[in-house]
Amino acid sequence: MGKEPVVFTRYDVRGEYPSELDEEFALKFGKAIGTFAKKMVVVGFDTRQCSRSLKSALVAGILSTGVDVIDVGLGPTDKVALGGNHYGADLSVMITASHHNWTRNGFKLMYPKGNGFSNADMAKIKKLFMSSKFRLCTHKDIGFYTDNSLEFDEVYISKAIYAFKKYSDRIDATVVVDCCEGGASVTTPIILERLGAKVIRVNCNTFPSFSIAPEPKDTNRKNLVRILKKNKADLIVGHDPDADRIFAYDSLGDWISGDDLFCIFAKIASAKKIVASLDTSKILEDVTGAEVIFTPVGDIFVSKKAIEVGADFCGEPNGHYAFPEFCWYNSGTFCALVLAAKAKELVSMRTGFPKYHTFKKKITFLDMITTKNKMVKIKEMVISDDDNSIISDDDGVKFEVSGVVCFVRSSGTSPIVRVVCESKDAKEIKMVFDDLISRIEGL
Repeated sequence: MGKEPVVFTRYDVRGEYPSELDEEFALKFGKAIGTFAKKMVVVGFDTRQCSRSLKSALVAGILSTGVDVIDVGLGPTDKVALGGNHYGADLSVMITASHHNWTRNGFKLMYPKGNGFSNADMAKIKKLFMSSKFRLCTHKDIGFYTDNSLEFDEVYISKAIYAFKKYSDRIDATVVVDCCEGGASVTTPIILERLGAKVIRVNCNTFPSFSIAPEPKDTNRKNLVRILKKNKADLIVGHDPDADRIFAYDSLGDWISGDDLFCIFAKIASAKKIVASLDTSKILEDVTGAEVIFTPVGDIFVSKKAIEVGADFCGEPNGHYAFPEFCWYNSGTFCALVLAAKAKELVSMRTGFPKYHTFKKKITFLDMITTKNKMVKIKEMVISDDDNSIISDDDGVKFEVSGVVCFVRSSGTSPIVRVVCESKDAKEIKMVFDDLISRIEGL
């Protein structure tokens, strides 16, 4: 069957182009997807230079199995997720490496409802890929390709504006928009302007220079604050290349953390039932008073559970948030619209948020096996301590002790264990954090 390519993760495909992932890989991967599917697949792509050629190869592979393809073109990942639902496809595929380096690319797969593929179904496609047991068809049965990119651009914009009307009629704000030279360049600034906002575009190109860091952090987006102040703008919003994330600064030029954004969106949505990843701060429960259902870290787990329980809102504090009235997939674009409508209220909204102290540390081990074994010992240590109140042990272990909430989790891709503690009590958190780190390092 051959050696398994390193690009397969638990629920998507990502790797260096072209050393780990190229057009030959995409062609074969397309055959696996087409064999898994039944009638139709929707595809789309981000602005990476190799995305178009990978798309062509992927499409050729899908068509060769007798499955039709509808191409919704360049854009953010939520556009492709919505396309799958709109056209009644079996699944949709986005060609992107999301916030990874520009030298990388990959494929995200989504169900008709718009949520990401499960580990189990990705495993089935990987098995087909490895076995090369693909569905074959004659020249008369080959799938049909349709380019609906222009048509669906307007469908996407119409859907976004219609869903936005739940929250406001128009946007009266000046907004600095940084699309990271990615897919949201054809959605976020355009829709903001249609809704009345004055938009100052930064990095809103569809032919990127690759000079901007693809992962949006406060440390690599601070230059935007100067533009905000020069133009007396009310808000900065931005995305990663496939716009499944949003970041923001308020009118004072202060970075809005992922947890604060979570609270703001949930409050705007008047959410009573929220699904969140386990790394979400307790501030969400404090601010919203909502029922919060936690899942393992990862947007596929969050959206799956949110659909199951009929949540009003869902997300992760890394910038992933989904308003179900628009799309079950994380939409940086729709979040930007909702945030812009409240741009002039954000400073006052955040003033009332409780203040938590947070301590974090990454502990690195020799390899993934060592890390996995260490995590087993950590969980045993935490669970066996009667002073600890266990919140969850589904993904690492999250617990509370002496008013301090702690979350210890191993990375799925690196030999790292992450430790995060938070509390309103600065003295207590330091003692708990130091003791926890000491005990982990002593195992």
